[in-house]
Amino acid sequence: MNRIQIKARGFTFDAWSDGSEDDPLILCLHGLPRTSWEWHHQLPKLAKAGYRVVAPDLRGYCPGARPRDKKAYVIEEFVKDILAIADQLGWVDRPFHLMATSIGSVIAWCLAGQYPQRVATLACINIPHPMAITEVMASNAADKQRKGFSYFANFRKEGEEKKHFEATLKRIGLPAEETDPYREALSSEEALRAVFNWYRVSINVPPIKPVIMPTLYIWPQKAGNVSKEAAEANAHYVEGPYRFEILEDTLNFALQLAPERTTRLLLEHLAEHAEYIQQVGD
Repeated sequence: MNRIQIKARGFTFDAWSDGSEDDPLILCLHGLPRTSWEWHHQLPKLAKAGYRVVAPDLRGYCPGARPRDKKAYVIEEFVKDILAIADQLGWVDRPFHLMATSIGSVIAWCLAGQYPQRVATLACINIPHPMAITEVMASNAADKQRKGFSYFANFRKEGEEKKHFEATLKRIGLPAEETDPYREALSSEEALRAVFNWYRVSINVPPIKPVIMPTLYIWPQKAGNVSKEAAEANAHYVEGPYRFEILEDTLNFALQLAPERTTRLLLEHLAEHAEYIQQVGD
């Protein structure tokens, strides 16, 4: 893996990259409170399978892309960032593959729904299509999903970011070598304030169309923030080929807690739709 920088929209995004620049592009979006390091188990194996894999740090997570205004962290800005990053990597006229987890998944669903011509295949972990959440919140299962998102209120509070950051890492229980890069990258109050702005302005997602490309959704059942009803409702918002996989014993941070199985599912997803991908490329 190589550490690179990508200049887009007047910002400089740090990223991890692997694979040949001549190979098809996969963009990998991380969760909160993590960084692009979250994908370090997957990048080499995806590259070995014949892809150029780039995992950028989202806005707020790197010094070169950390605007101070809260309004700079609305979901539309994250979507524009990812499209601009793809452009800078040479994928203006070709659809790229998009993989994401947690808040990265929210961004990915929004991008794929709004700009379907830009995405060849989609793989999302933990958070389902935003409209699946909306559907469940209007149903008899609303209380269960509301409980899953109950932490939002605390995460919006300014001045408590460090406490919630450390509590999240402690709850997951990963070894230090898996989480120390997060502590290093997000060591300042400025960084954590920017990161947690997501919960202050970006959680109100506008209506998003169903996605039409081949899609894999992986639900870590013990993550606790997405109800079974919401995970199952996701199928209502995928109009292309769809695969739903459950990680029964996995918390959030599935990319690190269950790296082998998660990577295998991602590779199977790409291989299963190789013919479709070729048709899109042609």
